[in-house]
Amino acid sequence: MRRHGAWSTIGVLLVGISLAVAPVTVASAAKHKTTHHKAKAKAKHGASTSKVASRNCPKASTITAAAGTAYTGPAATNGGTAACVYNDTAGDELNYIVDSPNESRSEFVKTDPSDIGEPAQAVSGIGAAAFATTTYGHAEIDVYVSSSKGFAVTLDPANQAAVTTADLTQVEAVARAVLKG
Repeated sequence: MRRHGAWSTIGVLLVGISLAVAPVTVASAAKHKTTHHKAKAKAKHGASTSKVASRNCPKASTITAAAGTAYTGPAATNGGTAACVYNDTAGDELNYIVDSPNESRSEFVKTDPSDIGEPAQAVSGIGAAAFATTTYGHAEIDVYVSSSKGFAVTLDPANQAAVTTADLTQVEAVARAVLKG
């Protein structure tokens, strides 16, 4: 009987630790989104940035064709720093984030891998430079086009599920499609 009680206590402790660590992981990913990705500059001539059209969001059909999964959106409201937010029927959230790097390509190459989370792998054939990672609980690709134009695509799996290689493949495909226009 005593052995059974010890295993029960260990099980309860493990569940407690798991519940304590999960919010830290989520908070880390949320902090990453708001500190690394800059909010898009305000629209000129008094145009409202709350309207989807004013954010130059890619069409849902472009996102769907590239990802191979049906996405709806972009959402009518801004998702934090994300300029364009799309959702699939499984509850996954895909974000298209517009950045103005305000840095040279060489500076981007030097700093972006640590900014988005090590290890970040270089991705060839997308923009002037690109890096992809799954470090912060989502699949992400950051793309440098020029010192005044860059963007990121992130995919946050539903219910904080583990990020898969397929998720990273989706964000890379979306990045390629967005660049093609």
